[in-house]
Amino acid sequence: MKKVVVRITGGLGNQMFGHAVAVALAQRTKRALYFDLTDFIIFARGRKYQLKNFEGPSHVRHWNLLSCSAHLVAWIVNKRFSAKLYAAFGRLMSIFNVRGKAAFELDETLLDPMIGFNKNVLYLDGVYGVIPYLPDDQTLRDEFRFVRPPCERNRVLLERFQTTPSVSIHIRRSDYLGVADGAIVLDFNYYRKAIEEIQKVETKPVWVVFSDDIAWCRNQFSFLSDVNFVEGNESEPWEDLRLMTACKHHVIANSTFSWWGACLGRDRHGVTVAPETLFPDYATPATFLKDGWITVPSFSGK
Repeated sequence: MKKVVVRITGGLGNQMFGHAVAVALAQRTKRALYFDLTDFIIFARGRKYQLKNFEGPSHVRHWNLLSCSAHLVAWIVNKRFSAKLYAAFGRLMSIFNVRGKAAFELDETLLDPMIGFNKNVLYLDGVYGVIPYLPDDQTLRDEFRFVRPPCERNRVLLERFQTTPSVSIHIRRSDYLGVADGAIVLDFNYYRKAIEEIQKVETKPVWVVFSDDIAWCRNQFSFLSDVNFVEGNESEPWEDLRLMTACKHHVIANSTFSWWGACLGRDRHGVTVAPETLFPDYATPATFLKDGWITVPSFSGK
């Protein structure tokens, strides 16, 4: 049977996008789906593979070791020396590389119905953040059903968030602070404006703050009543994601992680507020926003 192979990379949010795009492509082209996990070998001290915690990905087969190894060598040659050699390798190994133009930007080639007639292995690399690439909503929820139940501490939180007008707020800081002197960290005014949007529909919301810098958040969000600061899941980020999806409304960061929290949230008609500008001078593409999501200014002067 013909194959779709996806190179899984990055943190949990990007890993989920890689899997979701590959599922949709495999469904459209009637192919078997395989994972290439060599990124976690190359960067052994970096991000860890986390998709095994979800039902769909846990059943996906891994591309055979010989093919993975050969493609890894070709990938390194491409990055360090010559794209032409990489293209030659693809022809030799009957591999057709499918890439988005850039993160969050639509590439019509991926949606071309003629791609199903390609006889080569369809190899996905670096494609994420675009809704038209994804399967339907129910398929996403089925694929990303959690394999194991939460621990007792998270179970108690989960039950509370599922039964109240809860609002997840995601603040990403630690790694973003090291990029251009923190220029890509969302303005705090973004969160104030987003909170105002939520307060238009909820008079007594239960605020749930998720962050890689909870100490900073405790200080900044002290003005909120009935606020919960989620801690203890640093080594298991999928548990934070589970708690996010239990919330009714969402305020997301410029992050695919909280994007998934909102996308898979329990109330499909809940309010989701997203940044109007993902990064300075980079407006949020419409293909990154689900129907009904609200955007508010996210950087000074934007």
